[in-house]
Amino acid sequence: MAAMKLSRGRLEKVWRSPWTRILGTVVGLLVVAHSINLGRTVSGLVSADPVWVVVGVAFTALTVFASVGEWGFLVRAGGHKLTWRALTSWYFQGLFVGQIFPAAIGGDAMRAVELGKVTGPGRALASLAGSRMAGTLGMAAWGLAGAFVLRGWLGSAGIIGAALFLVGMLIAWLAALNADTVVQRIGNSSLLHRVARMLAPFTGAFGDYRHKPRAIALSLLVGGAGWGLNLLAMEVFGRALGMQVNWLVFAVAIPISLVATLSPVTFNGIGIREGLLVALLTHVGVTAAKAAAFAIFVDFQMIPFAMLGGIVWMLHRRAHQDPALAPAPVALPVRR
Repeated sequence: MAAMKLSRGRLEKVWRSPWTRILGTVVGLLVVAHSINLGRTVSGLVSADPVWVVVGVAFTALTVFASVGEWGFLVRAGGHKLTWRALTSWYFQGLFVGQIFPAAIGGDAMRAVELGKVTGPGRALASLAGSRMAGTLGMAAWGLAGAFVLRGWLGSAGIIGAALFLVGMLIAWLAALNADTVVQRIGNSSLLHRVARMLAPFTGAFGDYRHKPRAIALSLLVGGAGWGLNLLAMEVFGRALGMQVNWLVFAVAIPISLVATLSPVTFNGIGIREGLLVALLTHVGVTAAKAAAFAIFVDFQMIPFAMLGGIVWMLHRRAHQDPALAPAPVALPVRR
């Protein structure tokens, strides 16, 4: 029995090791590279139509600012009237940090720290969670629309899966908005009370959102519009590579490929994510080389904006090192 526990402990240690993720990422990328013609993929990238690429980047820029909006409406609903300039600055810095650390949570952690200095950690985390949920709900809605139009290709199983995804997100929103009432009713157990005290600022923020339907509606609306703009960017990037793929296909394919980000054996699903996307696109008639080139476009879609965030981050650090360069306070917290 002791040997089994020791063996299980070693397996868990190996499973959680960053070296396991590094190895998994490398293996995933090698499998993708082996399954495509690298020469044709590189040739497709080099010959991409620059006009369509610029248009795609413009749509991506609109997507980024929509993401700032879906987050900012929730932040400002909490009674802290931070300027949009400050929120945009933090968001772009988060994009930069997210590119440095091989996980999507890096950027969120940076924003949570900066925003938490003003609003408190619970409200900061609630605004980030809410913005993620707003974007995911938009993704689910567009995915269901795409699955319905492409029902001949996906079949009833695809429509049911998309519908369950949308229903699941709606339930998640309802649960989050009413979680504070559950936390308040926790019993007398000392352990449960400690948990309740830890969760109270987070669930309380969502409880406040419940009484601010306008802010929630704006966040959801902007989140849905932002994901729609992102799908248009995908179609435009595809056109730059000579692909004639409707945005409805991406409405279904992109969410499926993003499931790979949950993989515990790679960094942010790298390798598996690209392989899934290539497989889905080749299923609708795209050549493997063009599908792989498109997957690279998707991976590097945010790089220009992350670089801009890096510039903002460096200027921010420089201003803090030299008080004479520090800008005037962007806002003061306004309590209700």
